[in-house]
Amino acid sequence: MRIAVVGMGFVGLVTATVLADRGNTVTCIDINEKRIDWLKKGDLYIYEPLLRELLLKNKTRVDFSSDYSNIKGNEVAFICVPTPTVDGRIDLSYVRSAVLSAKSVDSDVIITVKSTVVPGTASALSSHIGRDIVSNPEFLREGNAIDDTIHPNRIVIGGKNSDYLEKVKRIWEFTGAPVILTTNENAELIKYGSNSFLATKISFINEIANLCENIPGTDVATVAQGMGMDHRIGKDFLRAGIGFGGSCLPKDTTALVSYAKERGVELKIIKSAIDVNNERIEHAVEMIKKELGNLNGKNVCVLGISFKEDTNDVRESKSLELINALMSMGAKIQAYDPSVKEVDGVEMVGKIEELTQCDCVVIASEWKEFETNAIYEKSKKVIDLKRVVNIQTHPTVLRIGAYNAKD
Repeated sequence: MRIAVVGMGFVGLVTATVLADRGNTVTCIDINEKRIDWLKKGDLYIYEPLLRELLLKNKTRVDFSSDYSNIKGNEVAFICVPTPTVDGRIDLSYVRSAVLSAKSVDSDVIITVKSTVVPGTASALSSHIGRDIVSNPEFLREGNAIDDTIHPNRIVIGGKNSDYLEKVKRIWEFTGAPVILTTNENAELIKYGSNSFLATKISFINEIANLCENIPGTDVATVAQGMGMDHRIGKDFLRAGIGFGGSCLPKDTTALVSYAKERGVELKIIKSAIDVNNERIEHAVEMIKKELGNLNGKNVCVLGISFKEDTNDVRESKSLELINALMSMGAKIQAYDPSVKEVDGVEMVGKIEELTQCDCVVIASEWKEFETNAIYEKSKKVIDLKRVVNIQTHPTVLRIGAYNAKD
């Protein structure tokens, strides 16, 4: 098929690349001309495992442009533009602009929204442009996005026009995943409900971690393992740490709470999940202060800047939030991350071994290379805030969510 993808952020670029790999001809649109120039040269501003290789493999089937007129002649246009949260409410201006631009160029193209939008968005836009819009939310994890696109748990497609739904369904037949054909509103809320539930699981296990730190003989990893073996609960997203960050969970939970409030509904559980998440950095700082005392003038070496492993995405990064909090207390920061090389106001090093004069090493992201390193034996204090260090190899490392016998 001939497919257009509007918005060359994380979701758009991954979607376009995988669809090209499946034999489709894909036109990629982004109004950011600098971004398009980079992509035409083969330069990726996104770090995602296997993405560069897959894009190079399919470069003859992918075309990049900043001109919306290139949508003309495509059968389906996927809208993958940002939906940021501004003052606690979702900003739909990018989606509206993309939909109107696509419609003005080609009145026959099937406009399909993959961007995360609150329920009612597609229906409102459909009324505005005078034709049905399809909702097809994404469920990608940064660091696993290629596999998640090829082998998703489910495909959700919402809309009123059965011909449109069937055409979008055909695009994703290669996945073999179960398909839910439903209304736009159901599709939109499935996405928000999914992200909010995952966020709640993270906040839940972080509260259990707080409890474990105060009960001799307990460790949150073992508790989570035992809980996760129950198929009704599941092991995913039961990993204690410093909270959820990134481009999805923080903004989506906030946007859903705000949207529900406008409709007269209070989402108490999701609000509590947000509150717990907002408290995680304060908790981490207290752990560090407990080990170092006054932080003024102390050298703290932070491992991990991206919001999670296998990405260079620093949006809503808890690591950066932690660094800012430590610096506000007078701590001197050195940092290392495998994919993030520059951060304003932070001294970055090229490899772990270049970290010097560490009063404390703090592990703030889950990169596999942080599991074991000689620096843990050389440093005065090591605090693992993401539960990644091999405790058999490094038994003296202080871990979040574990009782500290020295208390």
